[in-house]
Amino acid sequence: MTLTFAPNLPADYRKGPIVISGEASLPYPAQEYILGWEGEECVAIYEIRYNAHTDPFKEAGFLGSLLGAGHEEYFYLFDTKAWENRLTLPMEGYFGHLYVADDRFYVADAYGLYCIDKTGTVCWHNDKLGIDGVCVNRFDGPHLFGEGEWDPPGGWRDFVLDKQTGELVQ
Repeated sequence: MTLTFAPNLPADYRKGPIVISGEASLPYPAQEYILGWEGEECVAIYEIRYNAHTDPFKEAGFLGSLLGAGHEEYFYLFDTKAWENRLTLPMEGYFGHLYVADDRFYVADAYGLYCIDKTGTVCWHNDKLGIDGVCVNRFDGPHLFGEGEWDPPGGWRDFVLDKQTGELVQ
């Protein structure tokens, strides 16, 4: 299934969207949709409700039946089989990027990286990887290679983390 973000529901979609941002988000005034496509057909729509637009980054991906979505200042983990929100995680600064590897979600924000398992448990969090953005470049064996921006704009520094603990490898 291919995922895209959209500000409005498709005009010909007949089912209601599934809210993945949790029950606490229902009163929020704004919404954005993640559309699930199989070929040319929209087969699923997931709704994220939020207070205000603050962040240009948004990404979504599947790990089995789990939908992980970063939007505005949050990461959401939704089980599409059980129809339940497993995690609503506030980001530090803003949501940056989403990576799916090794049966886990790796979620970057302005300062660091979270490692989240399939149950919605945060296995580790390292918030000392940058001050204005963190990117993962590759996963290689027991290590994760990335870079954090320390001197914006463009002052990026490389890092290597242990994938099991999130600690810097010297």
